[in-house]
Amino acid sequence: MNDGYLYCISNKSMPGILKIGMTGRTPDIRLKEANSSETWKPPTPYKIEFAKKVNNVKQKEITLHMLLTQYTERIHPKREFFRASLEEVKTFFNLMDGEVWIENISKEEEEDEEEDEDLKTNNVKKGCRDAHQCFTNGQQIRHTIGINKTWIGTYDSSKNGIIYGDKIFQGISPLNQFAKCHYEIEKKDRMLSGINAWRECECEVNGVWISTYNLNPLNSLSIIQSS
Repeated sequence: MNDGYLYCISNKSMPGILKIGMTGRTPDIRLKEANSSETWKPPTPYKIEFAKKVNNVKQKEITLHMLLTQYTERIHPKREFFRASLEEVKTFFNLMDGEVWIENISKEEEEDEEEDEDLKTNNVKKGCRDAHQCFTNGQQIRHTIGINKTWIGTYDSSKNGIIYGDKIFQGISPLNQFAKCHYEIEKKDRMLSGINAWRECECEVNGVWISTYNLNPLNSLSIIQSS
């Protein structure tokens, strides 16, 4: 085999453990195979963290496994699972020449699928996920990294976007764009694939900051208040 993909797969049921391997097919096909197997299937689905198309893929996989075995912990000498951080694995991937694989599904859709699975598992009702239906014009929204790295933006209903400084975050999910940009500037080593902005952000309501995770749509609030 000459051309192929190196991939890094994680599973939230196995925190700190990553599967690093190769495939001659595409990473999403390999992912479907891993998730469809009923043999020792984990309670939550695997997800692709990143992948790269490379030449001489088998030799590069051997080299990658040698590096990971030396600098991280290989769970079993004949299995492809390593106890390592995403940042460590990403560093080794960056040493390999190749083309970074871009998933067909958007990160926002991926996060929504994971969130739906999480909500279903914990029997929690999903909150509002449409910024235009969740926030009022001029409402403040904040995202915090660590203890004191906080961005506070303002929602503009006319543009359906969050304004912070000279930037405006719009698109399918302004909240995700807002949080991702914060990480890109304040914490560049953070892997962006695992961000769930609705879980991480807060909005101000009557002088109190509340989580954006389980917000009710504005129209349902008006119905409740008028009844």
